[in-house]
Amino acid sequence: MKRVTERCVRCNYITGGFNVRKVKVELENELKLNDVFVRTSRNEIEPFDRTKIVESLVKETGVPRNTAEEIALEVERGIKSLNLEFVSAPLIREIVNVKLIERGLESERAKYTRLGMPVYDVTQLIERGSKENANLQHNPETIHKLVADNVMKEYALLHILPLELADAHMRGDIHIHDLEYFATRPYCFQHDLRWFLKNGLKVDGTGENTAIAGPAKNAEVAILHAAKALAAAQTNFAGGQGLDFFNVWLAPYLAGKSYREIKQLAQMFVYEMSQMYVARGGQTVFSDIDIEYGVPSVVADMPAVLPGGIVRDSITYGDFEEEAIKFAHALTEVYTEGDYVGKPFFFPKPNYKLRKECFKKEGFEEFMIAVHRCVAKYGSPYFLNLLAGYLPDNVFAQCCRLVLSPDANDWEDFAKGCMRTGSLQVVTINLPRIAYESKDEDKLFNLLRERMELARRVIEIKAEVIRRRMAEGALPFLTQDVYGEPYYRVDKVVRSIGFVGLNEMLKAFLGEELHESSNAWKFGLKVIKFMLDTAIEWSRETGLRWVITQTPAESTAYRFARLDKKYFPNAVVQGEGDSVYYTNSSHCRVSANIPLFERLKIEGAFHPLCNGGMMAHVWMGESNPSPELMWELTKKIATKTLIGYWAYTKDMTYCRKCKKVTGGINSTCPSCGSTDVECYSRITGYYQRVSGWNEGKRRELMDRYRVRLG
Repeated sequence: MKRVTERCVRCNYITGGFNVRKVKVELENELKLNDVFVRTSRNEIEPFDRTKIVESLVKETGVPRNTAEEIALEVERGIKSLNLEFVSAPLIREIVNVKLIERGLESERAKYTRLGMPVYDVTQLIERGSKENANLQHNPETIHKLVADNVMKEYALLHILPLELADAHMRGDIHIHDLEYFATRPYCFQHDLRWFLKNGLKVDGTGENTAIAGPAKNAEVAILHAAKALAAAQTNFAGGQGLDFFNVWLAPYLAGKSYREIKQLAQMFVYEMSQMYVARGGQTVFSDIDIEYGVPSVVADMPAVLPGGIVRDSITYGDFEEEAIKFAHALTEVYTEGDYVGKPFFFPKPNYKLRKECFKKEGFEEFMIAVHRCVAKYGSPYFLNLLAGYLPDNVFAQCCRLVLSPDANDWEDFAKGCMRTGSLQVVTINLPRIAYESKDEDKLFNLLRERMELARRVIEIKAEVIRRRMAEGALPFLTQDVYGEPYYRVDKVVRSIGFVGLNEMLKAFLGEELHESSNAWKFGLKVIKFMLDTAIEWSRETGLRWVITQTPAESTAYRFARLDKKYFPNAVVQGEGDSVYYTNSSHCRVSANIPLFERLKIEGAFHPLCNGGMMAHVWMGESNPSPELMWELTKKIATKTLIGYWAYTKDMTYCRKCKKVTGGINSTCPSCGSTDVECYSRITGYYQRVSGWNEGKRRELMDRYRVRLG
């Protein structure tokens, strides 16, 4: 008869023959395991069952069933040894992940891992908030957004992007913007208000979950439709939403109205956009409107959409020149007056287009002085310079600095009454790091090409992701029908590659900053021209629109500088300690003490090379500059430089006690002496509270060299 041996499951002592004590111990453990309960991810409590581990491993990772059964048995034995009454589903999953790693199954482990945040980090968000995005207030919606953002960022890095692309982002070679929305939304968009005026509004894209509105029959409803269209679109996009020819498309609805009525409508729209605090987890809609002086020739002969969505060939937008001018004046006055307590309106950002034909129109000078009163008081207006020779008769601007010239397809859509364009995704290149890693020029340009290829792969993946989301019905606003095709067309929006830190790249590679020598400036132009040529090459190769953009880099310039300071002893950064940053895009160092027009000429040379968007900043040092002098400065910038898009930034202090707004960054109120103040300035392409800025941007604010007109 064969001898049987037994092993005690507690002490591993092996004995011969039948061991009653051993059997008793095993039975006790079996009973104890049956008494272990699992707190599941469905917020339920149920008995432990190892077969569920087997089934989930096979389903989620594709491992062979026998491997899954071996792992599940090991996990079961491990849990037996813990003597716990309850275990959580996340703990079981982590134990399984350890077993996968022990078997060398790393890719399977990545599929099986659980997304989430440490309890401590969630507590910090609840109690302190975050300063990654200055446009976010600390409130319940924002807390939910930030927790969700963390999960969705992990999801994109672990599940959607290949390891080498995820690592390139995490190392800081590139920066994938709005990573939290990578799996679900495209970036930003420019809408054509005429489409909604003619066809009505389905804010959910289908009308199945919300009421359907027909074409607006009066001005008030038209204004509300404009606001709701932007808000509805924001739920399907990560970035800014824009409306071109805003005062022109609405002009037919203003016929017969007094200026007072028109101004009331202007005020209604701006307040509506500034108070819909519901976008993207507790924000106002990141929005732009383009304002024209009258009706430009490019649209003057187009049939107008009239109240009720009626279109008659005999009635064109040129017939509403007077209404368009009145509305432009009214909007400007609203922006200049500010809100009830005198604070500026941050959104929608007003873009004023400067056209050659405008200078020939009666009243234009008076209008622009009124615009510059707003500039002098709040710095709100932005200027699109269509006098620059490289820009066409019209451009589309939205978000922080996206400026796109229409192609042939865009003009065709424009003629149909539904011009729509935008950017699918932005990926930014860390230029200084390329200099740190390069010993010669050939190596530098080869590395630049490699990093651009990484960005291209990311954006190509994003295109497929958005196609899938649209096919699944997860982007309903974008899939509504427009003349037999989806509202959003993945292949007709641009693919944007940005860059940060050209100035520091030049300093590291040549020993001179952008403004310090013509040699550095010319080499900088060579770098960005190389990027543009590569984008043009890809556009010809693919039939898609690849563009180069000056990245806003609200958090990217800070993130890149911190990472490079950590990894490269020779890193060239601005600021010190934890408050470091790179100079944005191809700007001169913000603290460089150089004449304004020298700065603008240096920076303006890069604007024609940035076919996906550009921005110049004029940091104002005066509390109350002269509107007339500022208008003269604007004319010089428009006619004497290549600057395509710019804004004047005025720092402001708002006193919560006396409700007054004063110029400058002040720790106490100049009017009443209170220390209960909040400072405002333009962080990148928009104004926001300085207290919400990250440390790098706060240091940049201190460093900015401000100009005086007097």
